[in-house]
Amino acid sequence: MTSYDPYQPDQQPANPAYPPSAPYPVQPYPVQPYAAQPYGQYVQQPYAAYQPLTTSGMAVAGMVVGIVALVLFWVPFVDLVLGFLAIGLSWGGMVQADRPGYTGKGMGIAGLVCGIIAVIPAVIVMLFFFGIMAAAGTAACTYAC
Repeated sequence: MTSYDPYQPDQQPANPAYPPSAPYPVQPYPVQPYAAQPYGQYVQQPYAAYQPLTTSGMAVAGMVVGIVALVLFWVPFVDLVLGFLAIGLSWGGMVQADRPGYTGKGMGIAGLVCGIIAVIPAVIVMLFFFGIMAAAGTAACTYAC
């Protein structure tokens, strides 16, 4: 058994194919003098300004109006007006969100879908409402007129 001392440098025979490397000469980095500026005259270097993205207000308004139109589908005239308003605002918001610097295209799509879905039952409820009114008016007029 051989004794191995990890604290002693390895004593391996030199290989003539690979000569030992010589230490690199130490060269100091060139020192450049610091140009001191007078107090109070610090000039900040210009940099590219970051402009944050703006959410399209029309897309937000279209989504909100579309959700309100979904809730009020049973009110005949109000829902029809709110549904078409939501469709128009959402469409304008989607167009505005495509421009550089704007976001909110997803909210515009959501408002457009809510507006379209709200208009369909509004038309059905309105036709039902006018049908009942017409039937009630015709029945009353048949006997009394």
